[in-house]
Amino acid sequence: MQTCRARSLCASGLALLSFLVSHVPPGWAQGGATPPEKRAGPTTIEALSIEGVSEFEVTARGSVELRRDDISIYSEQLRYNREFGRIEADGGVRIERDGDRFFGPRLSFDLNNDTGFFEQPNFIMRRNQTARGSAERLEFLGRNRLRLTGGSFTSCEPGRDDWSFEARTLELDFDAQVGKVRDGRLRFFDTTLLAIPAGSFPLERTRKSGLLTPYYSQNTRRGLEIGVPFYWNIAPEQDLLLTPVYMSKRGEQLKTQYRYLDRSYSGELRWDILPSDKELGVRRSAQSLQHEHRFFPGWTGRIDYNRVSDDRYFVDLATQLRQITAGNLLREVFTQYNGSIGTTSYALQARVQSFQTLQDPLAPIVSPYRRVPQLNASLLQQSFDGRLDISVPAEYVRFTHASLVEGARLSLDPSVALPLQSPGRFVIPKIGVHHVDYRLERVAAGQAERQGISVPWASVDAGLIFERDVRWSGRSLTQTLEPRLYYVYAPYRSQDSVPLFDTGLADFNYAQLFTENRFAGGDRFGDANHVTLAVTSRLLGATGEEVARATLGQRVYLAAERVGLTPASPLRGRGQSDALASLGARLAQALTIDGSVQFNTEQSRTERYAASVRYAPEAGRLLSASYRFNRDALRQIDVFGQWPIAPGWYGVGRYNYSVLERRLLEGIAGVEYNAGCWSFRTVFQRLQAATQTTSTVLLFQLEFNGFGGIQSGDVTDFLKRHVPGYAATTPGSGRLGASDPQPRLPFEQVF
Repeated sequence: MQTCRARSLCASGLALLSFLVSHVPPGWAQGGATPPEKRAGPTTIEALSIEGVSEFEVTARGSVELRRDDISIYSEQLRYNREFGRIEADGGVRIERDGDRFFGPRLSFDLNNDTGFFEQPNFIMRRNQTARGSAERLEFLGRNRLRLTGGSFTSCEPGRDDWSFEARTLELDFDAQVGKVRDGRLRFFDTTLLAIPAGSFPLERTRKSGLLTPYYSQNTRRGLEIGVPFYWNIAPEQDLLLTPVYMSKRGEQLKTQYRYLDRSYSGELRWDILPSDKELGVRRSAQSLQHEHRFFPGWTGRIDYNRVSDDRYFVDLATQLRQITAGNLLREVFTQYNGSIGTTSYALQARVQSFQTLQDPLAPIVSPYRRVPQLNASLLQQSFDGRLDISVPAEYVRFTHASLVEGARLSLDPSVALPLQSPGRFVIPKIGVHHVDYRLERVAAGQAERQGISVPWASVDAGLIFERDVRWSGRSLTQTLEPRLYYVYAPYRSQDSVPLFDTGLADFNYAQLFTENRFAGGDRFGDANHVTLAVTSRLLGATGEEVARATLGQRVYLAAERVGLTPASPLRGRGQSDALASLGARLAQALTIDGSVQFNTEQSRTERYAASVRYAPEAGRLLSASYRFNRDALRQIDVFGQWPIAPGWYGVGRYNYSVLERRLLEGIAGVEYNAGCWSFRTVFQRLQAATQTTSTVLLFQLEFNGFGGIQSGDVTDFLKRHVPGYAATTPGSGRLGASDPQPRLPFEQVF
């Protein structure tokens, strides 16, 4: 027997002992045997005192440290059996492996198969997310399996157990990434929020069948709403979410979401059904199908189908403004093929399209035409070494309607352009013709069933670009001056007898100043004899980023317009159009301003303008305000932001108000608290659901780092949609932004 009482005197003895206790399989020592795929490394022991009881067993005392591969065991006393790989450790025992640490008074462990148990342990695990806890007993069931009996864990810092999860038994399998629990309880301070008799859950953000977090909300249209989602992971490429919902004012509803994915296609099917609305006494439902398909390179297709049972479905049962304001629900089948031959590229498209129009009795709208079908073909060719651009788009559409004139329209819009470009200048002359043929049905008296119109046109687009170096706010910048001239001519062709299937007057904006046709759609091509004068100036940084921009443009009419949407439509005479101007600048790294104005020079009045300012110095600090004005049509204030109001506390809100209508379109007020290991959000929203109908909803979310949460829907996603630039605090770090660099799964799995 040999005893070492000082580490400095035992170096040679420890080296010899390390060799003696190193586990070398007998087969590996014999040259003729095949070595195993992986063998254990040497086992080393350091201590103040080491005694060799026999050839295969040693006892170490005093600051004992045992190491093998990636596992380290520390204790005051340790007995190691080399033959069987067994360890018995007592007194301040600690195990470290893969970032995990376990502490306790006594350990029994088998190094060969990674099994054993710990009595009264505490632990810190960092495999997926940092968590600490304790248990009456911890069993090691293999390299990556643990079982805790009478255990609890939390992600809070030591000394503050704001929340904890307790269980009679908790088994963690890191190979399968699955946890199993019996008699579990989620406690928040002294309150039990959730009891789980038995269940399983994923240890990573992976998909697993089971119940998801229930959600609750309070809404003036639906009352108290409680949903319990069930997630079914059908296959790696398919899943299904079933959510039974109880609404105190409406009754029971079932929400269904089915998703599928393949190499060549993907899609999502939603089907919500309310068998009997308590207030209306009728069956209500909504269906939606989105399908994307890639048949082969260049050929794609999609299906977009939406339907609801009644006009007020979204008013009563939706929470999103984009759903509530949906006047026409799209139903469309579309396919497209893109290809090329040499320098000629082409595209072929086919579409069948209709809409379900949701009517507001106080603001009725006309249903759009159905397109059954719509066929498009376009060809673009660059000839003479790219000096000539030839474009030939063609379209055939059959329009149908329940009460209006119907018919088929065939249109052809060939054009030829000659781009003449060099650094600092460009001139692009272009000629084309708009030709359209109609075959009409259900026409008015005196209206021809067959009509055809051809409108030739020509345009010239020219511009210069000047640059100079300037200094602004201590920065070296490049300033540009970009004058531009655009002229277009198209003769008058009478089009009063042609119906309006899909055509309206295009919005008058800066981009529209440089287009051949003032109408959007194929039923009108405006006569034109006007010139556009415009100038743009920019301030560019050293890397080309735009620091500031100013534009000014105006159209001069050399002849009066004669083509209108209808014979009664107002037309412009000779003279000048409204002047358009815009200004945008980044005044500081976090401060930007933007504004635009349309000014009537003939009547010396402003027709439209918009102004906005945005200040966002960092994530979680955002202030934005804007005002939009359109004479006799629109006057809206939109203010939103997120800002810290106290340590750990953030305020978030939005105020969207119509001055003209004197009503709130959307109001949001909320607070968020980040305690480090948990966070809480609550949001109040008031929404204009219809002309004289408002909807009020209260949302909340209690999120526990490393566990999950209890919520009334996805509050974080709600705020990101309604408050542009919103950044959620990350539980566990106090930082702002996403909780991890990986994309968030659509379904948050808990049990």
